[in-house]
Amino acid sequence: MQEFLRKDLVYKVSSILLAFLLWFYVTNLQNPTIDKTVSVPVVYNGLKQGLVTGEKPSNIDIKIKGPSSVINPLVSKDIKAIVDLSQAKMGESSYPVQVTLPSGTELISIKPAASIKLQIDAITELQLSVKVKTINAVAQGYSGYDPVITPSRVVVRGAQQLLSSLEYAQVTMDLNGATDNLALSLPVNLVGSGGAQIPTNDLEISPKTVQVFVPVIQNIPTKTVPIKPTLVGKPAQEWQVSRIVIEPETVKITGGYDMLTKIESIETQPIDITGLQEDLVVQVGLTAPEGISTLYEPVVKILVQVEEAPVTKTFSEIPLALENQTPGTKVALNPEIIKLTLKGSREEIGTIKDNDIKALIDLKGLGVGTHNVEVKIGITKNLQVLKVEPAKIDVTITADSGG
Repeated sequence: MQEFLRKDLVYKVSSILLAFLLWFYVTNLQNPTIDKTVSVPVVYNGLKQGLVTGEKPSNIDIKIKGPSSVINPLVSKDIKAIVDLSQAKMGESSYPVQVTLPSGTELISIKPAASIKLQIDAITELQLSVKVKTINAVAQGYSGYDPVITPSRVVVRGAQQLLSSLEYAQVTMDLNGATDNLALSLPVNLVGSGGAQIPTNDLEISPKTVQVFVPVIQNIPTKTVPIKPTLVGKPAQEWQVSRIVIEPETVKITGGYDMLTKIESIETQPIDITGLQEDLVVQVGLTAPEGISTLYEPVVKILVQVEEAPVTKTFSEIPLALENQTPGTKVALNPEIIKLTLKGSREEIGTIKDNDIKALIDLKGLGVGTHNVEVKIGITKNLQVLKVEPAKIDVTITADSGG
C-alpha cells in the first residue's frame, strides 16, 4: 500500500495542485470579486419624545465588495444603515452609522463618513403671521384690493434652533389678469431673515394651506369705513361687556359719490348677547345701506368679552387719623368722620374690612390756626374711590397748654 502511494507521488501532487488552480481560475473568471457603491437611506431610531434632530442626511453612500453573483443584484433595500439615538442628548454630537450587509459581502467605506454629526434640539411651537406675495397684475381697468387670509396665522412646530430663524409665513398668489374676485387655497412657505426661503422638511406647519381672498373689481368710487358690531340684548345680571374685537376692522364699500360721503361706518348683522356670562365668538355678515355695496361679502369675526360688573358700596362712618402732628399741639377736626363710596369687584367689595381703609389728615407744615385740609384715602385692595364726603375738612390747631 505504501509503495502504491509513493509511486508517481510527484505526478499525483502536481495533478491535485493543477486541479485546484484550474478550479480557482474558473471560479474567479465566472464569479470574480467586485465592488459596488450603493446609496442607502439612513434610519434614525430611538430619539426620545420631545426632542428632534436638525438637518440630517437622508442617504449615505456605502461601498462594499464580494462575489459578482452577490454584488450585482444588490439594491439599497438589501443594506441597512441605522443611527441609534436612544442615548442622544441636546446639543451637537456625532453618532455612528450601524451598517448591516448581506452575507458574503465586505464593507469598504461609508461616505461622507462613518458617523453623522447631528444637532439635537427640543421641540417647540411658534405662531407666525401669514403674508401674501402677489405676482403679475389684475386686468387693465380693474383693481385688486388687500387680501383676506383665513386663518391669518399658522403654528410651526420643530427644533427650537430652526424656529429662531423664522420671521413670517408666506403664500404666493398669481393675479394673472383677473377680472373677478380670486379665492384660492395656497400652500404656506416659511421666510427667514433677509427674506430667505426656509426649507420645511424638518418642520411641521399647521395648517399647511390657507384660504386667500382677493377682491377684484372695476375701477369705481370706493371708500374704506370701520365695521361696527350691532349688539342685541344685555349680558346676565351683574355682568357687563368689557371688550369687543372685530376682524377685519374695516371694509371697502362702493356707490355714488354723494352716498359715499354720508357713510361713516357699516354695521354687522345683529349679535344676540342676552344672558351672556362667558366670552362669545361669532361670525356674522354686514348690513349695507341702500345704494351702497361692499366690494366683497366678508364674514366678520366678532369676539365679545364679558366680565362681572363692578359694584359700589358706601361706608358712612370712617374715622379720620392724623399724621405729621407737631408735638405740643392740639388738633380738632370738623367733622371727625367721613363718608366714603368705593367701586370694585363684587368679591373685593364683599370682603373689605374696616382696617383696609385709611382716611388721613396730613398736618405737615400746618401751624396754629384753622385750615381746610383735603382727606387722603388709603386702601389695601384694588378698589376705586368714587366719592369722599366731605373731600376737605376744617382742622383747628392750638398750642397744648399742658394743663
